[in-house]
Amino acid sequence: MVQPARADDNTEKADFEIQPITSTAQVDTSLHYYDLKFKPGSTNTIKMRIQNFTDKKITVKSELQNGMTQVGGDMKFQSSTDGLDESNKRPLTSIAAVRKTDRVIHLDAQETKIVEATVKMPRENFNGMVAGGWRFIEYRNNKSSDQTISSNYAYMISVNLRGAHYKVYPELKYDSAKPILYDSRPAMGIKLRNTQPMVLKNVHFKTVISKKGLFSEKRLYEKEGSSMAPNSSVTLPVSWAYDDMKAGTYEVAVKVTGENLWNKLPMAWTFKKTFKVTKSQAADLNKRSVQRPTNKWVYVLMANGVLLLAGAFGLYRVIKLG
Repeated sequence: MVQPARADDNTEKADFEIQPITSTAQVDTSLHYYDLKFKPGSTNTIKMRIQNFTDKKITVKSELQNGMTQVGGDMKFQSSTDGLDESNKRPLTSIAAVRKTDRVIHLDAQETKIVEATVKMPRENFNGMVAGGWRFIEYRNNKSSDQTISSNYAYMISVNLRGAHYKVYPELKYDSAKPILYDSRPAMGIKLRNTQPMVLKNVHFKTVISKKGLFSEKRLYEKEGSSMAPNSSVTLPVSWAYDDMKAGTYEVAVKVTGENLWNKLPMAWTFKKTFKVTKSQAADLNKRSVQRPTNKWVYVLMANGVLLLAGAFGLYRVIKLG
């Protein structure tokens, strides 16, 4: 799962640090994130220690976020429920929240505080896990009005809540394939879903797409060391780079291998599907994609090359005729 992560300027040190305070509900005490099991219907508190290492006052914002899987693989976190898979009936933010007074934390120089979040467990038992994270971010006082994440410090600690029957297995299903823009270029988005409440870790995605017909072509997307959140979907982007996408019938072959989180059992899935791209879909996608950059110097060099060849030929003629 996610270890403490910092998004900051690499040339500087973070102004603050956070440390989870161990709860009696912590299942695996060797972990550096929350791995909690609470009784159904109970209200509980989890705590975090935050310390300002600087000689100045700082302000840090904190919030709980929901776990999901980003395009291409790997878990990511967001505070809203937009884009969560339909199988996710119990996002973390629906049952837990940071205490109102701890959502904006003011720390004096060298000050340490304890902040809290409240978890209200559902009354009904549930299987597997609820996955999310607790995010802390310091917005620094920039002279510019534009704030960019590169000038701020942020930490994320995973918050995993175990259900009554925790030991379930991830289950991947093929959902769809459709033309998409990826990095502003044509791509095919292959959507897979993990419909079970369990993390799939150490994931290796491999997708090969081939076009049927006389002039067949193959395109590949591959990623190792990834992860997939419980009850989430992932889109694997098979890029066309600067090539135009063409209408026609395509075949896709997907292979996914990984490990179940709780017992590290190896798991594997393969999918083979056929789908069509219409002329209108291809034309619309190609129109909206960025075009290959033109290197004007190539044309200058080509023109100079032509002149040089012409000059050399003229010299050759002079020599021959002399």
